[in-house]
Amino acid sequence: MFHLVNIVVVLTIALVIQTSEALCVPKAGGPRNGKSQIVDISVKNLAIVRSARLDDLSSRLTVVTGETGAGKSLVTSAIGLACGDAASIDKSRQHDPDGVFEDSVVTMTAKLHGDALTAVSKKLKLLNLDSAIPTLESTNALTVTRTIKRVGKGGNKIRSACTINDCSANLKDLKVVVAPLVARIDANAAATVLSRPESRLGAIDRGVDGGIMREARSSYRRYRVARSKRMKIERDLASSLPPSFKGMSMENDGDATTLRHWVEELDAFQEKWSLFRDNVVADIGANQDGGGDSDETSPPTSSPSLTTLSLPQCAAELSKVTWEGGDGGWETMLSLKDALVAHDQSYQAASEALMTLSSKSTLESAASSVEKTRDLLYDTASDTGSTVYDETEKAHDLLNEVEAMVQRCAEQIENRILSKLEATRPYVTVEELDELLVDWKSLARKHGISPEQVCSCHSGLRSELDGAVENREKLPRATMEESKALLKYQEGCKQLTEDRKRVAEMLREKVTDLLPSLGMEAEFIVDVRRKMGIEFGLEVKGGGLWGGKAEGDSVGIDVVDFLLLNNKATEAGKVEETASSGERARILLAIETCLPGSIGVGGSAAVSLNDLDGAGEGGAEEDCGDDMEWVGKEAPISVLYDEIDSHVGGRAAVAVAKLLSNQGKSGSQIISITHNAAIASMADRHIVVEKKGDENDEIDVRVSSVLGSEREDEIARMAGGEMVSEEDSIAFSRALIKEGKEFREQTATL
Repeated sequence: MFHLVNIVVVLTIALVIQTSEALCVPKAGGPRNGKSQIVDISVKNLAIVRSARLDDLSSRLTVVTGETGAGKSLVTSAIGLACGDAASIDKSRQHDPDGVFEDSVVTMTAKLHGDALTAVSKKLKLLNLDSAIPTLESTNALTVTRTIKRVGKGGNKIRSACTINDCSANLKDLKVVVAPLVARIDANAAATVLSRPESRLGAIDRGVDGGIMREARSSYRRYRVARSKRMKIERDLASSLPPSFKGMSMENDGDATTLRHWVEELDAFQEKWSLFRDNVVADIGANQDGGGDSDETSPPTSSPSLTTLSLPQCAAELSKVTWEGGDGGWETMLSLKDALVAHDQSYQAASEALMTLSSKSTLESAASSVEKTRDLLYDTASDTGSTVYDETEKAHDLLNEVEAMVQRCAEQIENRILSKLEATRPYVTVEELDELLVDWKSLARKHGISPEQVCSCHSGLRSELDGAVENREKLPRATMEESKALLKYQEGCKQLTEDRKRVAEMLREKVTDLLPSLGMEAEFIVDVRRKMGIEFGLEVKGGGLWGGKAEGDSVGIDVVDFLLLNNKATEAGKVEETASSGERARILLAIETCLPGSIGVGGSAAVSLNDLDGAGEGGAEEDCGDDMEWVGKEAPISVLYDEIDSHVGGRAAVAVAKLLSNQGKSGSQIISITHNAAIASMADRHIVVEKKGDENDEIDVRVSSVLGSEREDEIARMAGGEMVSEEDSIAFSRALIKEGKEFREQTATL
């Protein structure tokens, strides 16, 4: 019975090969020599892997096989880490029983040519990784190393160190430089790419005429720049005018008179402010320079009773303040008031301390207390011969010492504290400052602004009074330039839409032709339509950017949906909603077959149009010119398919194998993780992942390339397992390998 099955499968493979002309497989645009590809991946201490290396990878189709749970995800994890994916604790490996964690290291080397080499070189320069460029230019090699360290208590934190051609880099650099080189596709990735509008649009744009796309991008940039210039002029005309000017016009004589009065009022206040500011700076500066000796008895520049800024600090800050283009130093003026009040409080406290200590006219003073004590001692002992008299005399002597100490303390307060406070006290008074602040706040209330905005209000009103001649002359010209740029961009959008519809129709026909061989009896539909609310020829005014901002690196006004119409259905449904995960993956494979590089637009961390095209909407923008031409245009050099053949068997599995082989020949390098014998037999390179145990019962993973009988054994295991005899399984695997070889030889000449 098994021999009959073998015959049927082999005949099926042959039938698919013979009808290969019916499948759409684009030919390569250039020679095979110099094809960009990943050439080496090595890992150390990654998950359960001590050390493994995948080298000499095929530039066409490499398959990775092994038992379920053997560790084939090693390839996906290693490539993901090299592309800048987040690391997790379970991806590191602990060897030392004492709890010392060894570093996990992933190294990936790629050989780059053509567009990929150009794009990576420009990105390295853009990211200031210039030291990585010489190696790339001399050897065409891009080597990425990612070292993962476990740190913290118990190794519960992850730290990464990255290099690109031995040049230190960060994870963002890896995502920008390396991630676009590898498209990773599994069921989840397929769902993501097909469900994201910008990814669907980007896939279509892979087939759009290059000249039409360049013109659309160029006109988009020119339109954004022109629009930003017009908006900036309008902001300059309006931003500095206060709410009080709203609804007024210089064309009205009454409004013009009011405006002139306001400007004169603010001119007068500016003069008052300037005189006060100059007096403060000169006064406090002179006092600080000539305020007496500066020895250890000088009072500190700040104390708990003072504000954050001292008087000298306030003067220093005010010396830097200008009226034009500033806020007038409002906050510093408030700090100055606090400092003046604090200085007065310090002087008052010192004066009261002196009075309390030495004034004999004050009953509570220390001097009065000493005098009263002396009088009482005289009355204590009138008998000069008594022992009390002698002790009283001693008390008198001690009291004289107290009196002398009080006098010394009083002199210290008067000569060393009060004198310094008097010397550093500016002539400016709190009352004068209060008068200035009251006028300041009154002007702010009058114009409906904050005190900090009075200076800019003054400048704005003066500009309006002077006529804002320059900006008024610029605005009509800027508006006209924006109108011309908008019309040019709209024309570019029309041409781009037409070409996208052409590509959509081509993709519909070719993918629909492929679906039956992939086990799907359905029609693939590509719907290209205009965004909602888009109209042509709109007058240039405020509002948003016409057509919206560019999505990723795509421009235009189009929205793309991928639909699937099953034979038994009456209405088409969106692919991301109606297709299973396995079907989505196969549809994505079919799209990539017809439009090589299209799947690379989904989820990659490439530098986008908006990243390079200035500061963004409403900001100052610059035209990046030729630097934009490479963005998003390079196809991935390698496509990793992670079990894309899930739930696929029979003729569909053979068709998938054929598509992968041809895609590897004419497009990107293909690495396929698979459980399917048909796909494995079609590979140019076959790698097996096995889980092994050592003498210490420690689990490790071994990665090896298989040829000859070893490859026959592996494919036999995949095809028959333990359900059939070893002899039958080997015979079947040999037949598959033979047919795969013949297919590769046949397509190599096409």
